[in-house]
Amino acid sequence: MSEARLHSAPPSVLPVSVDAPAPGAENMRRDVELLDRCARGEIAGAVRIYGFSPPCISLGRMQAVDDVDLEACARDGVEVVRRPSGGRAVLHDQEVTYAVVCAASDPRFGGRVLESCARIHATVARGLADIGVRAVPKAHPRDVRAAARGAAVVADCFAVPAAHELLDVRDRKLVGSAQARRGRGLLQHGSVLLEPPRAARYLRGLTSHAQSGGVRQLLGRDVSWEELAGALEARFRAMETGA
Repeated sequence: MSEARLHSAPPSVLPVSVDAPAPGAENMRRDVELLDRCARGEIAGAVRIYGFSPPCISLGRMQAVDDVDLEACARDGVEVVRRPSGGRAVLHDQEVTYAVVCAASDPRFGGRVLESCARIHATVARGLADIGVRAVPKAHPRDVRAAARGAAVVADCFAVPAAHELLDVRDRKLVGSAQARRGRGLLQHGSVLLEPPRAARYLRGLTSHAQSGGVRQLLGRDVSWEELAGALEARFRAMETGA
């Protein structure tokens, strides 16, 4: 995203871009730069929708690198990077990634962590509905800390849904997400599956319980990356313009 494009938007509007696929380290660099600029008050934030080339596993901020089979990744040309956001490992291949950066006080996407997650997921769910996919948020668990501890023992992000993450009509996790906060700014990463999750082949330990059909299986047709990315883009633009 160009500097000119970021500064051309009014202060209260988050510019939305669909970016060409890039290596994992470059995608994370761009997101961290946006988060840092938002934390310093230089920009209101931004929404990026993008892919990865080559395929990449991103590890959550606190996740052990030992969770990854690095030899298998090297064999198949899969990069490994660390996200600034939390959560567990995601294989970025046959999926669409989004990054929302904004102030924690943003009236559309801000708030406390779960509140912010719910607001962002509601926008993603509308984008999915526009192409015929019904997605609903996972109910808030009674014991959030216990749920988080349970998820932390599994290496694969798509093995265990967290509160407000989006499930398909069969209660299978369709959208994985994680957040990071710096000063006044927040960054939420999300991964929307086109195909069933395949990260388990590159992970060690307890990884094989991820269940999801992905958007293509749910709709029974070959949904393109561009179609799904475009649906998300349209909904984020509608939120930011008040449409």
